[in-house]
Amino acid sequence: MTNSDIRAWYQTRIAEISKLNQEGIAQGSSLEQRARRAWQIRYDARIEARSMMENAAEIEDLRERDLRLYGNPDGPTFDQLVQENLQRGFRTEEVYERIISGAQTTNREVNKLFGAKGPSS
Repeated sequence: MTNSDIRAWYQTRIAEISKLNQEGIAQGSSLEQRARRAWQIRYDARIEARSMMENAAEIEDLRERDLRLYGNPDGPTFDQLVQENLQRGFRTEEVYERIISGAQTTNREVNKLFGAKGPSS
């Protein structure tokens, strides 16, 4: 698989979050539960996509980027996202909605780097 193929797989996985969120609403899942699920899907997809990549230097570049941005080589934790948004003045419900929304977008620069297109932030 090329990096472009992997990025396309990743974007397809991320695109499923909206549908799964709607299913969670229909099933009566709380907003927090749905936010945690969205975050987990995104996190797991990030880890799995990186495990599919063949070039160790490229994987390390992505991990260094995440470390620089989030203080964690595997991206932000759920609790970190909650705290950061609360500190920005968002109410708890808004924080969870922002996490769900954010989990559904991918980074435009990383998409470009790996030759993929899709929902980006």
